[in-house]
Amino acid sequence: MGAASIIVSILLILVALVLIVSVLMQEGSRQGLGSIGGGAETFFGKNKAKSYEGKLALITKIAAGVFIVLAIVMTRMTAVSNNNATAAVEPTAATTEEPVDEATEAPADEATEAPADEATEEPEETSKP
Repeated sequence: MGAASIIVSILLILVALVLIVSVLMQEGSRQGLGSIGGGAETFFGKNKAKSYEGKLALITKIAAGVFIVLAIVMTRMTAVSNNNATAAVEPTAATTEEPVDEATEAPADEATEAPADEATEEPEETSKP
């Protein structure tokens, strides 16, 4: 894991915490449901962007955008890192061949097999008096 990956991970965690806090600090949207039928705009409704709720909404939007971008960057960095790790471990000609038993010059799996025609010993039955 490189230094850039560690930095992106830390930033991702910090942005996630900012996003969580900003969402939890916002008020519910049920307060404005009474004006659905065509109620007049209030003074606070026109200047919502300058209010506390407006600032929290802006922070939430920015944090969500930064979180998405950092998540994509982190995914891309991980994919490139994994591709480089698998490309570095390429099989060589010696590892693709069957192992050879040097005593018999036969492949190792054939030399270690037991002959099939040998009888297995069964324990003798003893009779109880």
